[in-house]
Amino acid sequence: MLAFRTVTYCTENEETPISAIERCRTSALGGHVEQCDACGHQRIAFNSCRNRHCPKCQSLVRAQWLQDRQAELLPVEYFHIVFTVPQEIAAIAYQNKAVVYDILFHATSETLRTIAADPKHLGAEIGFITILHTWGQNLLHHPHLHCVVPGGGVAPDGKRWIACRAGFFLPVRVLSRLFRRLFLTQLRSAFDNGELRFFNGLAALQDCDAFASYLAPATQAEWVVYAKPPFGGPEQVLNYLGRYTHRVAISNNRLVDFADGEVAFAWKDYRHESRHKVMRLDAQEFVRRFLLHVLPLDSSASATMGSWPTAIARPSSTTVASCWRHPHRSWSCPMHRWTIGTAISA
Repeated sequence: MLAFRTVTYCTENEETPISAIERCRTSALGGHVEQCDACGHQRIAFNSCRNRHCPKCQSLVRAQWLQDRQAELLPVEYFHIVFTVPQEIAAIAYQNKAVVYDILFHATSETLRTIAADPKHLGAEIGFITILHTWGQNLLHHPHLHCVVPGGGVAPDGKRWIACRAGFFLPVRVLSRLFRRLFLTQLRSAFDNGELRFFNGLAALQDCDAFASYLAPATQAEWVVYAKPPFGGPEQVLNYLGRYTHRVAISNNRLVDFADGEVAFAWKDYRHESRHKVMRLDAQEFVRRFLLHVLPLDSSASATMGSWPTAIARPSSTTVASCWRHPHRSWSCPMHRWTIGTAISA
């Protein structure tokens, strides 16, 4: 990370997670003593940084999120829907993350709710959860929104459930066309309101005519929308998406090696029959790609939309915060086969 800073300018938004990840679980953040409940064996454990971009942190919060969402699942068929923007839009998004990611959430929500409310399709008020991913398996910038949607919704009178056809939710082409129109309309509005900034290779887009010309191909292109029932049910999708609700881009278990200034990591090549491969990148390029996915301050990577069901009872956020302030984590005592342990001092 230090070498990356010496040759590359980092914004304040990027510097914060870099610093946190460097200090995570080191003496710089202090520590606590954990003791085995069975034999009294002790170990020193350094504290976590708790930054949402850190691949080692937020496991408790992530598990709580997953538990809450699973508790809200209804006994109906679910669908996994993904909205993706073209590459030329992704380039604008990278330089205007807060604005464009917000547009992505709003355009997706309006698209799903509008088409679902149309009596020609479903004629119901739906609810769903959306989760932003900004990366592909190769860690390049690829913003897209995952949606977990129940296969039906509440009738306009609010008194009955309207289910979709088995195995079919809403027509993908209709979703794609409306999503494209809504997204581009909101993007143009953001431009007209002076909310977009352009730098380096996109600097010319500050001109109105240049911006319009740049968007022209996107107005005719087919925007990719994927919609299918998940093979393993909604639990399988939530488990997959839950890995990245409180971290970004890559987890530690995908890291293979670091040698001779290169980072090797596992990835799946979807363009070639989803083959599992190992990619090697110069360390600075690896860090650069990771930082592509740092989220803007005060932004969220997930949201619930419409009438997404809420669990009757679930642990409050204060409970989660309390667990972080008073760590109580299980660990494998080297003196025993049991996985038990308690933090006894901060």
